[in-house]
Order: sequence, then C-alpha cells, then structure tokens
Amino acid sequence: MSAIGRPQTKSQSSRKGKKAWRKNIDLEDVEKGIESARERQISLGEQANDDGELDFVIDTSGDGGIISKENAKLKRKVNGADRPVKKLKSTEILTTNKSKIPALQVERNNKRVSKAEVKRLMDLSGRTNGESKILSKLESDGLFNASSVDLWNEKNEDTNSHKAILHKKYVQKGHSISEFSKASKAPKTLSEKPIGLLSRETEEGIVDAGKSYNPSLESWKNLIAKEFGTEKEKETKRQELIDFMNHIQDLIATLDDNEEAESDDDEEDDEATNDEDQKQQEQEETNDYKLSINEPTKLKIKTKTKRNREQRHRKRMELEAELKELKTQIKELSKVEQYTAEVTAKEEKLQQQVKKTVKKSKLFKYDSLEKPLDVKLSHELTSNLKNLKSEGNLFYDQMRKIQQSGKVETRIPVAKKKKYTPKVTEKWTYKDFK
Repeated sequence: MSAIGRPQTKSQSSRKGKKAWRKNIDLEDVEKGIESARERQISLGEQANDDGELDFVIDTSGDGGIISKENAKLKRKVNGADRPVKKLKSTEILTTNKSKIPALQVERNNKRVSKAEVKRLMDLSGRTNGESKILSKLESDGLFNASSVDLWNEKNEDTNSHKAILHKKYVQKGHSISEFSKASKAPKTLSEKPIGLLSRETEEGIVDAGKSYNPSLESWKNLIAKEFGTEKEKETKRQELIDFMNHIQDLIATLDDNEEAESDDDEEDDEATNDEDQKQQEQEETNDYKLSINEPTKLKIKTKTKRNREQRHRKRMELEAELKELKTQIKELSKVEQYTAEVTAKEEKLQQQVKKTVKKSKLFKYDSLEKPLDVKLSHELTSNLKNLKSEGNLFYDQMRKIQQSGKVETRIPVAKKKKYTPKVTEKWTYKDFK
C-alpha cells in the first residue's frame, strides 16, 4: 500500500500558533487503517468481518452426488445398483441444449483424390515413383545414387540399375524422362551455309598488299588508284543528289500552285476545242449527201458460183501455208552444223571464263558496316616499325566480317518518330450560344 498522508507544508522556524500545532499532528496510522478497510470492502464485500473467518470456505469432501462415469461403472458392477450419475454444472451448461432450433451443422466434405486419379497425375508429371518423395525428386532432376565408377576401365553396363530400368521403361518406348525429347534427325538448315553479303574471297579475309606496313611501290599505287575510284563514285553520287535536291527547291520557290493549275487547264481546253472542231466537220460532210440518219440497206445474196470460188481460194491458201512451213524447215535443217558449232563455241567460252559471281539475294534490309579508308600517304610510309602508326579497329573488323558472312543482322541507328500528329479540335457548348 502506498504511503498516503497530508500534503506537506513549509515548516515554520518559530512563532508556532494554534494552527501550526494542528497541522503538525501525526495521523498516518489512522489514515492507513481507513484505507485498508476501504480496500477490503471493495474486494470482499459488505459482509467481510475484521476477523476474516467468513471470507473463504475450503471444501475438502466434495459433492457426494457427483460421480464420474468410470466410478459409476465400477459401482454398478460391484453393487448392481442403477444409480443416476450427477453432472457437473459446467458440463450441464455445455451439453444441454434447451433451444428447439437445431445447432448449425458444418458440412465436412472429405475431398479426397482417388488412387486412379493420383496415378494419372503422377504419370502426367513424370513422377511414376510416387512411393517416396526422394525417388520422385531424383527422377525428375535426373540424379541417381550410384556407386563410383572408374572412367578409364571398360564399361560394364548394369542392367539392374535405376537408370537402365528407366531407359527400358520410357526411352525405348519413345517417351522422355526430361521435359523435352531429343531430336532423331538434324534439321536441313544445319548443313546449309549462311547467306553472305559478299563473295568468298572477301569472306576469307584476303587483305590487299598495299596495306602492309612496308608495301611495294606498285601495290601501294594500285591500292590508291582503287580507293580513289570508289571514293570518286561516292562523291559523284552525293553531289548529284545535292544538285537534284537544290533543283527541286528552286522549282518550288519559283513556280506557284496557281501557275501550274492554269497551264494544265489551258492544255485541257485546247484538246477539247480540237475534238469539237473535228466532230463538227465530220457531221457537215455527212449531212451534205445523207437523206436519213440510218444506213442504206443492201441486199447481199451469195450465189453458188461465189461460194465455190471462196472454197477454192481457201484450199489454195492452206496449201501455200504448208509449203512455206516446209521451206522454213528445210532451211533450218541445212543450218544444223552452224548451230552445233555456235553451241560448242559458247560452252568453250563458259569453261574459260569461270567467275565467282556474287549472290544477288539480299539477306537483310541494310548493308554491312562501311570499310574505313585504310590507306597511307607517301609521307606516312615508314621502313621502320618504331615509327609505325596503327590503323583500323579489330572490333569493327570482326563485326564487319560477321555481318558479311550473314551470322549477325545488319542494323543502323533509327531515330524514333511520332506516328500520329496531334489533332486540334474546337469544342462548343450551350454557354457559347447564350
């Protein structure tokens, strides 16, 4: 119990009056007693005595009427009396149901899978050894507990091993133990060579002799002439394109849309007037001697002599056509020796001029990386390796080779563009028409 007392006041040093003496009376014992009595009354009630005799009752014997079921059975066997078993109050409250409404019954569905379904699922998952988790795990992962085998000795195939049994059971029947099955035949494309962008000579990587660190004068001059020709072609094409673009810009600046439309209209009008004049002239010529719009009717009677004449003429024409064909065939037969000589001459030329042609079929959309201009000028050529300056890049050279052989797709950086331009619309509401 916490110490409860009067709040402390300042002690006066002297001149103690009646009030000062009254304040300094010690009442701690009285206050403690009152506080303990209050706590006792709160916890035990109003009937609590100071002696504490009626506070607690200790039951040592228990209720004689309450007997457990086991003791009741024993007593019935011994005495043979059917004495009713008295229940405890707690069990009576829990067991007795005084309500007429039945209690809520929870449906306990035993959703058990049948053995046949389990076997089917195990077969589907590839774990037929469902007796133990370890065997199924080993089977799915392809791991087997086996004794150590000497790799350098002769192979003694164990037919009773777990792997051999699985091989007989599944692999020989056409099933696979793993997730995928091995292919029995190689694809056709495996034997085919990749489609190259250049000829075989360039694929092999033959380098020009003029690119060596100490080339001969002839090879160096040939290289410069060759590279000059290629660069000149590129420059001429570039210049032609620039001139063409400038010409188009000049036309756009000088010619207006109205001028072009007027010129087109004038040409169309001239053509229309010419057609009308021709029609009018034809109508005037016909109207001079025509009395009616319809053409005059003519009697076309064929006589027997006329028919016979036409038939004879037809037969004569057929005979002439046959004679012409025979003459042409005779002429061609006479020229057989000439034709054979021409064919043999062509074959000989083809045999002499065997060239490795470049494939025209383009594999990718873009060409391979452009080859840099690896040419040294006359003042850059050195006979000493100390003064040699390295040129080129091995990474780009290797990338170009792979692209030219068709193993890697040729690509160029493409800037992203907006697919659709934003559409500007003006909205109107009822507020605008007030």
